Amino acid sequence: MKRSFIFALTLSAFLGFILFTIFLFIQSRPAPKNLPVLGEIHDFQLTDQNEKLFSSQQLQGKVWVADLFFTTCGSICPLMNKNMAKLYRSYQLGKNVVFVSISVNPEQDTPAVLQQYARKYQGNQGPWYFLTGSRDEITKMVVNDFKLGTIENPIFHSSKFILVDGQGKIRGYYDGTSEQEITELFKDIAVLMKSL
Repeated sequence: MKRSFIFALTLSAFLGFILFTIFLFIQSRPAPKNLPVLGEIHDFQLTDQNEKLFSSQQLQGKVWVADLFFTTCGSICPLMNKNMAKLYRSYQLGKNVVFVSISVNPEQDTPAVLQQYARKYQGNQGPWYFLTGSRDEITKMVVNDFKLGTIENPIFHSSKFILVDGQGKIRGYYDGTSEQEITELFKDIAVLMKSL
């Protein structure tokens, strides 16, 4: 009788310890990240590197990452697109993540030029689109939707990657030249994918 009482007491103490440890573990885990809504992308139509019309409708229900670049840029654009290529390779086989690189020099960056440029980064197939369009359309998008600059002084050479959810809401800005921020972006893409 005494032995079974000691066994029962030991067992309940052990189970209590296990439950308390699980409780502490759950409490110490960070809460799931809640990404803020920072803006909204309106409907747009541009042209991709294959001379096909590319519409914002093609991005509905998908997580997407955008950047602004131009093919003759010799400063930050090559590093940004190298980092975008890393992200692209991570999600290349998925159907719910898309990458969009928008040229801010549409007069120079024709679809043929963009197609050649895309080959350097293996972005010629799959969900990475290199887009061009009219100067007005791109300026409106950069200023009104991406919130980078003003009409009088648009920021056409931004290092920002912009994370957009499946409803066209901007959920984050990241420095496309920073390994640390690219890692953060990678994690935030995963957060948004869970909500699709």
